[in-house]
Amino acid sequence: MKINVCVCPSRIDSAHGGETSDTDVYDGGRFTVTRRVARGVGALAAVATLLSGCVLAPGSYMGVPPGAAVEGQAGAEQGVTELVRDGVTYRLHRLDGGMAVRLSSQPVAGEQSGLRLPAAAATAYRVRSGDVLRVVVWDRPELNNPGFSSMGTSIVSVGATESTNSPIASAGGGSLDPIGRVVQPDGTIYFPYIGKVKVAGQTIDAIRRDLTTRLDKVVSKPQLDVSIVSYRSQKIYVSGAVKAPGAIALTDTPETVADAISGAGGYNEAADLEGSTLNRAGAVYPLDLYALFYGGDLSQNVLLQDGDVVNVPDRRYKKVFVLGEVTKPVSQIMPKGRFTLSEALADAGGLNQLSANAAQVYVFRKGADKSVDVFQLDATSPGMLVLGDQFALQSRDVVFVDAAHVTRFYRVVSQILPFASSLYLGAEAFK
Repeated sequence: MKINVCVCPSRIDSAHGGETSDTDVYDGGRFTVTRRVARGVGALAAVATLLSGCVLAPGSYMGVPPGAAVEGQAGAEQGVTELVRDGVTYRLHRLDGGMAVRLSSQPVAGEQSGLRLPAAAATAYRVRSGDVLRVVVWDRPELNNPGFSSMGTSIVSVGATESTNSPIASAGGGSLDPIGRVVQPDGTIYFPYIGKVKVAGQTIDAIRRDLTTRLDKVVSKPQLDVSIVSYRSQKIYVSGAVKAPGAIALTDTPETVADAISGAGGYNEAADLEGSTLNRAGAVYPLDLYALFYGGDLSQNVLLQDGDVVNVPDRRYKKVFVLGEVTKPVSQIMPKGRFTLSEALADAGGLNQLSANAAQVYVFRKGADKSVDVFQLDATSPGMLVLGDQFALQSRDVVFVDAAHVTRFYRVVSQILPFASSLYLGAEAFK
């Protein structure tokens, strides 16, 4: 692809004509433009043509004059000027109302590509190894807690004049718990007259029917009740900027994302709600908790499964950078919700009244495949300031306010190149 760069001629040999070249040097790099100059009388016309070309050629200046049509490169988007610098493609866009609407409808850059939250219906809880079951057989007390008849009794002091009896299981083997039967690693429990019964992977109703059928051979018309008294086998995890990160046991009540956040004590003030994620079986899904809690978007409140990890990152990594001719250049932590260009400039104290050029306010945003989109806002009129309030910033955007009224595209890119390269390319920028 070809970059359109205009350099005004420094000299023209009208006597000899022919082909000459001129260069514009910046930061150790060189742009060379070849011009053909006519002989004799046609030289003056060539001069006029070249001088006008310096004004009209696309890519000559970073600022896009309001209302001017800027040609893109061959096959590129209309109104876009491109420049390749150190392997990074910078694409200049003039910010207007239509572009602001298009950008607001696009997904946030950096989100996990194409992954959508998995939809799932509530299902009955299935027993697994580690759960504790209680089996009660009516009118047969000797079957309810076999081995508990030999339990001892210890006196636990509670106060100066109070005491309570605490049972201690002293028989029955490792499958018994003081409150029920522990499902063993092989997925079984032991029950009198029946022996080992496979219960892992089954619902409570299925276990009740199975035990009733087996026990009916030795007890006439047994009536059983089976319940889970301790949920130990299945867990979800909540990490990050919540008040009580850790594991939460799944029960027979379906657990949603909102339930998990509530079970972790809620999120704290540093939480990046829009950047939350759900990790399931190695796949990471974007999770917008701001849309859930503040916008009522129930599509984000999905049912959770065993092993799911809900992560709420810290908002201190979600920043925008305001540089150049502003009152106070800042590294601004984005607040919860929407954060616009006008808000970022206001937080930086506004434009410097003495040196800033309001017509040249730029937003650098990392794109795909080593590209950077550069959006230019002409903030010289109040109406354009309103447009700036419609332009939502994204994490790691760089806002740059230029000083000179006439600044070439590549010169502004050169000014911000070291910062942008380290921000977007990391260590690759220094190789």
